[in-house]
Amino acid sequence: MKYVLGAMLMLLAGCSSSQQPLSYYQLPAVPLYSKQDVTIAQELYVEPVQVASFLNGRGLVLQQSDVELVVARQHLWAEPLTQQLPRQLTDRLAPQLTHYVAVLQPSSSTVRVTLQLDGFHALADGHAIVSGRFAISQRKGTEAFSIRVPLTGDGYPALVAALAEGLQQLSQHIAQRLNNPA
Repeated sequence: MKYVLGAMLMLLAGCSSSQQPLSYYQLPAVPLYSKQDVTIAQELYVEPVQVASFLNGRGLVLQQSDVELVVARQHLWAEPLTQQLPRQLTDRLAPQLTHYVAVLQPSSSTVRVTLQLDGFHALADGHAIVSGRFAISQRKGTEAFSIRVPLTGDGYPALVAALAEGLQQLSQHIAQRLNNPA
């Protein structure tokens, strides 16, 4: 664990900031899925994702303690999380839903999923955290979640893979709520 923390800190700090090239990361692509029978499906729309302000920048984030966050300067998201996450969540939900079809533009009868992320970053203990709240328009209230995924290796690729796994677990949780309305 200490080695993972040390490697993450070294990567975030950047040994020689002026000579180290910028690296860009994106969540891995999800295989495309299309519904065969859309006549019985209800429309589903994932609203634009709200992220905590410290996640709204381009740099990947490491939380070193309860009060200290470090934002990478050379390890950046290829596109803002607010653009990646709705697409990723839609693509991850689609194959899991039995009575819904994803749409790009909602109508008044479309079921909407709203997601607010408070955490989508690395923790000093060698885990990635995906946390926040989601709401489904046809239901009252919001549901909080906190998903911790261990990093399987050192460095930013392992962090991005762990964040993708956390997002997959979240999509499974949301799909379960959508498929089982009770």
